[in-house]
Amino acid sequence: MTAGGPALRRVVDPPPGAAEALGDLWITVTEAGGAVDFVPGWDPGEIRDLAAATIAAVAAGTTRMIVAGDPAAPDGTVFLAPGSGIAAHRADVQRLMVRPELQGNGLGGALLEAAVADARELGFTMLTLGARGGTPLPHFYADRGFTEYGRLGGGVRLSADDDRDVHLFVRYL
Repeated sequence: MTAGGPALRRVVDPPPGAAEALGDLWITVTEAGGAVDFVPGWDPGEIRDLAAATIAAVAAGTTRMIVAGDPAAPDGTVFLAPGSGIAAHRADVQRLMVRPELQGNGLGGALLEAAVADARELGFTMLTLGARGGTPLPHFYADRGFTEYGRLGGGVRLSADDDRDVHLFVRYL
């Protein structure tokens, strides 16, 4: 991260209010058109419920969270979901989010690289992720060392007349 930017840290024990703060960030990013599981106008209660479940998974140790700034008021986040069993050598990068007013300044790339570094430290040899088509995201991930290995045609439905492909990426560590 560049000097003066928010500190990046791994959250092991989410502080009180972390689920609410993640929900606020997620709603803000969604309403700005961010491609993180929802579309503008989605029920904020459903987003908050998934934020609470995500923070519970972090607290339980089944999901890893990296945050930019304060976990109780994040500027951005990214999550790693480790595989298990025969997939224990890999992790899935999930929900990379940056406050809209901070986008374009390298924070998303810094969060992604922090997730890569965390994955390496844990001994993972592969990272996977999915990126919504029709957005700059496939290019963003390709520029950061991820290789597209397939597409799930119409994998997400944004509205009755707007299906998008999910671009599937891998990065070998």
